[in-house]
Amino acid sequence: MTDKLKTAIERLYATFSYYPSNGTMEGCPCCLSSTDKEKIHTKELRQLDSDDLSRYAFKAMTTWGNTNDFKHYLPRIFELLSTTDFIVDTFVVLGKLHYAKWKTWPAEEQKAINDFLMAWWIDSIKHQNYFDNDLFIEIYKLFETINPLLDNWPITFDNNSFKNLIDLLDSYYYDLIKISNKSEGLDQAAITTLQMWLTNKKELLEQRFFYYETIDNEFAERISNALYIIEHST
Repeated sequence: MTDKLKTAIERLYATFSYYPSNGTMEGCPCCLSSTDKEKIHTKELRQLDSDDLSRYAFKAMTTWGNTNDFKHYLPRIFELLSTTDFIVDTFVVLGKLHYAKWKTWPAEEQKAINDFLMAWWIDSIKHQNYFDNDLFIEIYKLFETINPLLDNWPITFDNNSFKNLIDLLDSYYYDLIKISNKSEGLDQAAITTLQMWLTNKKELLEQRFFYYETIDNEFAERISNALYIIEHST
């Protein structure tokens, strides 16, 4: 985990600390058991784990509690989501922000979330050994622009940023450019911006192909395929 992500998580805790735990939080009796309700109140916020919070993260605000209740648990849910194999999908959790109309929240809260999302994105690009397409799409939806994601994707060779670039092209590119409905994924403007950004990486890919051809033939083949995609699709 990068120091920037650690700092962003701590900022979430500080920003949303004004929202207390609600021991009488209402929930749909058909959807929730007494055990579900007990789990989220038996420990301190930072001690709650994935098993404790997964049910709430899925049901928050729709059938369990209100926006202020969600704000109380948001820091811990986002911490688990970004640092562990959280049970609930990224699109479900981040979709709660849309549901809660987060862009009407106080400016300080919006900034804390923006900073967290960007720190998570940078951490993912640097350290994960695969391109997190769900994270890419969901942050794009929340920001309503692709530019911050691409601007904060420097390509270096001492981390996984280059390998993630190849994985995007080799595994997700065609699916991404087929999406034209903004409610589902990238809109046309974002697709065009992505294509231009990728075209500018062509020379870099050519250089790294010759480098990896002598030490990792399988990865060199993936780079070759990525180059073909850039040359024929962008």
